[in-house]
Amino acid sequence: MKSKIYVNEIGYRPDDKKVAVFCGKDAVKYKVFNEAGECVLEKMSQAGILNSATGDEEIKLDFSEVKENGTYTISVENEKSVTFSIQENIYDDVRKSLMRFFFLQRCGTELTKEYAGVYAHPACHNTKARIYGTDEFLEVNGGWHDAGDYGRYIVAAAVTLAALFHAIENDESLLKVDMQIPESGQAMPDILTEIRYELEWMLKMQDKATGKVYHKVTCANFCDFVMPEHETEELIICPFSLTATADFAACMAMAVKFYEPYDKAFADKMAKAAKRAYAVMREIQVPGGFLNPEGVVTGTYEDKNELDEQYWAAAEMYKAFGDELYKNEFENYVNQEVMHGYGWEDVASFGNLAYLSTSYPTDEKIADKLRNAMTEKADALMQKCNANSYEISFDENDYIWGSNMYIAENGSHLFDAYKITGEEKYLVAAKEHVHYIFGKNPCNVCFITGFGTNQVLNPHHRPSAATKQAMPGMLIGGPDSGLHDPDAVRDCMGLAPAKCYTDKLLSYSTNEVTIYWNSALLMLMAQVLN
Repeated sequence: MKSKIYVNEIGYRPDDKKVAVFCGKDAVKYKVFNEAGECVLEKMSQAGILNSATGDEEIKLDFSEVKENGTYTISVENEKSVTFSIQENIYDDVRKSLMRFFFLQRCGTELTKEYAGVYAHPACHNTKARIYGTDEFLEVNGGWHDAGDYGRYIVAAAVTLAALFHAIENDESLLKVDMQIPESGQAMPDILTEIRYELEWMLKMQDKATGKVYHKVTCANFCDFVMPEHETEELIICPFSLTATADFAACMAMAVKFYEPYDKAFADKMAKAAKRAYAVMREIQVPGGFLNPEGVVTGTYEDKNELDEQYWAAAEMYKAFGDELYKNEFENYVNQEVMHGYGWEDVASFGNLAYLSTSYPTDEKIADKLRNAMTEKADALMQKCNANSYEISFDENDYIWGSNMYIAENGSHLFDAYKITGEEKYLVAAKEHVHYIFGKNPCNVCFITGFGTNQVLNPHHRPSAATKQAMPGMLIGGPDSGLHDPDAVRDCMGLAPAKCYTDKLLSYSTNEVTIYWNSALLMLMAQVLN
């Protein structure tokens, strides 16, 4: 059902702010109806405001007064919204589905029908991989398929786990979620068991002789839209990179405290691996950063600025181990520039959080500098929120490849300011970023597969394509005004930036999925919906 009324299609919690958006110019009367057809709210709106990102006149419909549990619709003139619910635990199912996605992305092991349903498959990618440019082979089985393809990439893995660890820190109820995985019911919580599956693979990607970390393992090319066991080309381990090695050190350092209560030997192994990686990361100097070697065309995760990865690593190493060396190196970075970012390319905000939350001594001037910079960043985002009908921190220039990740990332930056200042406005604004992803957006779609009335049906995701069923619980990329694939050009040419999205299998620039998009959303949800 397509409507000119855009609403969170999953629903709202009773006490949260609730605002829908209607395309129109003049003030309108709007009504909210319950499941029995009774009008529970009738109000007049303000006039519409032109949104440069959508090209539309848009009116906000505030119905925050409606708090009673139930199912509702909103009506304006001849338009009717999709049905949505109000309930305290309204996000439990989508949270669990977002978490189960990681299990369904497992590589190197059999997924049985009992746990994976239609997405079941035999063990895949379980041959040894050739180290690029050599005749040496290494066993690097395991981990998660990164995205719609079957590659496995260290930088993507590290930022995914960092966001999941922060999600757990902000919402410990995640430790109690039954993810319905084969290991459920054991002493270790399911989410930590699943994260460990990725950590075990990452450890295999560290060179035993040097401590450096290989950037990725993939085939030379992307395969067709087949199940993972049918990708049988040679696996190639690509060279070491500074970004992979620094991210690895940061991630392993973060992980130690989560696993010490359950498996001290495993925690010690990660601590040792983190220290080895940190000690050698700067030895990997490649002008311009990592690039695919000749003959390999899979995802590059190219990053020309490698300082933020070192910044993050230094902070996490200090938080985990308390060594003055790590403290001094992080503070030296901050004295030059406070950096930000919760994405795979810009990771520095994880470092900021690590320094501000360590139990070891910190420099109060450095801490104040971080807090001030984090609040200033949030204030810049708030200006965009206040100018946007959807109350998100985007303008017409922000709809780029993976825009939904940046929606989630910006929500986390706003939450940072809320934690620092206690000012409610930041928290309220951060929540609007969740509402956008769940359906309150000009594309009129819930961007989580398997949820909402207007669902994503054709994600750029090989198991979904092979089974002809969109795997549930995946956050897709979202609008990309760059029109980076032929389907985006065909379907979105001439559209306003915020509407440059198409639900087509081959639209990798608007409709793909990846593990670190799911984790970014889980982190935001744990922060603002806890």
